[in-house]
Amino acid sequence: MQISRILHKPATERSPGERQLLQNYGELVQELERQRQRRERLRGREQEAAAIPDYRGPSGVWTLLNKGQSVSTGDLSEAEPTFTHMCIARLHRAGLVQHVVSQNCDGLHLRSGLPRDATSEVHGNMYIEVCTSCSPHREYVRLFDVTERTALHKHNTGRFCHKCGGELRDSIVHFGERGKLAQPLNWVGAVKAAKKANVILCLGSSLKILKKYHCLWGMNRPSSRRPRLYIVNLQWTPKDAVATLKIHGKCDEVMRLLMDELKLDVPEYNRSLDPIFSMAVPLHPGEEASHTRKLIKAAETPNASPDQLPPLSPQGLSGGWFGKGCTKGRRKK
Repeated sequence: MQISRILHKPATERSPGERQLLQNYGELVQELERQRQRRERLRGREQEAAAIPDYRGPSGVWTLLNKGQSVSTGDLSEAEPTFTHMCIARLHRAGLVQHVVSQNCDGLHLRSGLPRDATSEVHGNMYIEVCTSCSPHREYVRLFDVTERTALHKHNTGRFCHKCGGELRDSIVHFGERGKLAQPLNWVGAVKAAKKANVILCLGSSLKILKKYHCLWGMNRPSSRRPRLYIVNLQWTPKDAVATLKIHGKCDEVMRLLMDELKLDVPEYNRSLDPIFSMAVPLHPGEEASHTRKLIKAAETPNASPDQLPPLSPQGLSGGWFGKGCTKGRRKK
């Protein structure tokens, strides 16, 4: 619809004719605006299901920071893979999903059981720090958020490589940065998979950042040979117009219907089977004071009574990577 397309433009970029058209259809514009606000209120549910705030909704991290407001997040160590995460891992085991590209830094795809070589965390992983002095680079998977001391263009974590003694750095790619680490970004794997893909399924992403990575969309192919694109999201995305199908829905609900149709069972997330515990590298003596983040807790023993379980942390934590890098270009007061 022409009016909808005009409304997606910034007001400063609308032509006089477009502004006049919006005035002529004022009631329709108001209705479209009400629908947009409703979608904004609903968006981000996939991440909220994992106990992680969303980014670009009315109360999202980037939205608040761009308004000059402070941000506080829940304890990310308490987040767990959602039903959708577990569905994706199950689809991979069934051979129906070949590769996953994620722009989230929460490490939940890794924790769902997806193999490392089938995952590209293109904006990094909050649980992984890397020694770039070693060749090849040496990864250290931790059970805590390694980004407490890091920020935009400041990536050293304050810990050192157990092999060569070099400084460790986080793997996060902030706005305005170009990620150069081979892992966990795995751009080689992402591009290789994109070249072979005949279907792309986008779940819960606004695609406002991913749309810029042309190598992921097969745009260099003839239009008839490009992968079919399916999008599940509660909000408009810049790829809607070229999608084979766009579903305005919640990821968990849509994936439940899909898995039922495929007759595939989806295992519940089981903390005792979380691969991060077997991958984690323990800190060396003397490094315990290098962070104050809570550890991801291992599964409780079956005979633990409810009153023995530690309470969930109610206070907010200013995340290390969470919200940093958003202030690029902003003048300091």
